[in-house]
Amino acid sequence: MKLPRIASVVATAAIAPAVLLASPAFAADGTAPAAASAPTAADQAPAGQGAEKPAEKPADKPTEDPRAAKDRAAIQAILADPASGRGVREAAEKALKGTAADMRHFLEVEWAQQQLQDDRVRVAQIASAGGPAVRKAAREALRVDTREAITAFLTHGQHVARFEDDKVELARMLNGAGKGITAAVNQLLDNGTPEQVRAFITTGQHTVRAEDDRVAVLGMLKDAGRGLKEGIIKLLEGNPTPAQLRTFVTTTQHELRDDDNSVLIWAMLNKAGTELKKAAIAAINGTPADRAEFLKTGQFTARDKDKAAEGQTGKPDTGKGGSTGQGGAQQASTTTSTTSTSTGGNTKLTAAGGSGGSLASTGAGAETALLAGGSAAALGAGAGLVVANRRRRTSTKG
Repeated sequence: MKLPRIASVVATAAIAPAVLLASPAFAADGTAPAAASAPTAADQAPAGQGAEKPAEKPADKPTEDPRAAKDRAAIQAILADPASGRGVREAAEKALKGTAADMRHFLEVEWAQQQLQDDRVRVAQIASAGGPAVRKAAREALRVDTREAITAFLTHGQHVARFEDDKVELARMLNGAGKGITAAVNQLLDNGTPEQVRAFITTGQHTVRAEDDRVAVLGMLKDAGRGLKEGIIKLLEGNPTPAQLRTFVTTTQHELRDDDNSVLIWAMLNKAGTELKKAAIAAINGTPADRAEFLKTGQFTARDKDKAAEGQTGKPDTGKGGSTGQGGAQQASTTTSTTSTSTGGNTKLTAAGGSGGSLASTGAGAETALLAGGSAAALGAGAGLVVANRRRRTSTKG
């Protein structure tokens, strides 16, 4: 054998085991080699990082019976209605959570029952807030207590009854009213519709009355005493609201008038006779009406009694507190009677609900009486307290 051939055989024998070990194994029966195995776990992409899960098929929703679906829509519409009461709403919500039979039962039976109960509650609420005619009509509807009676009251009866109550309220406004309120009320009583009357009572009257009150306040200045005049000026300088004007006309003016009356009565105590002094002190310790009545009539009755006592004794009645002499008694009598006869003091009182149609007055004569009839002792002890009280009240309200 030639040397190259020998070398080739030796090389083939040397590499044969390595080739056999590196080659795929064959089946004993000579079949084809097995397919390559799947990649290991390390070769696969982690879940959620590239590999998408197959979408799950949604479960089929059970189809609602057409009639049940229609009932559900009807109940939902009832809940959306603002007119539905509490009982209806609670029963409707409960039916929606139940079965188709529950919803059908609500629409056929419970709805009407709960609606009637809610209507009864509404009638009772209207009665509690209404006037005499409304309350009477509501009580009658509840007494009959049928669906027809309750429904008739809610749809028609309450409005008729309220119109009657409103007309009574209009007529009540005429008591002590100013020109504006009087004209507006009379026109509404003759030709006003229920809607017009209700609008006037709820809002319109306040605007009209504010004008009347302003006129009334200005009218008080003519014969006002010192305290009332100061109060009026302060009010008007503050650009008052309708509510402030109403308060002044109905309340504040009477307080200021009473203060002025108290000052007048204290002034009379100096050099007063026994009966006048007794009556004056009783008025000071009494009510505002007592003080107004004293200035209007009581002081003159007391003066007559003092004059009668003086005629019997032939001596002037000086009272227990001091001496007047006849000239002093005549001066006090003349000064006070000039004030009270010409102006009557602050003796006329305005009705609380009016607009100031009847105005009390003090006038310049009141201040004359204060200066001419009083001494430092009387005014310092009594009138000074009245003025201080007035200033405290004015500062508190301001």
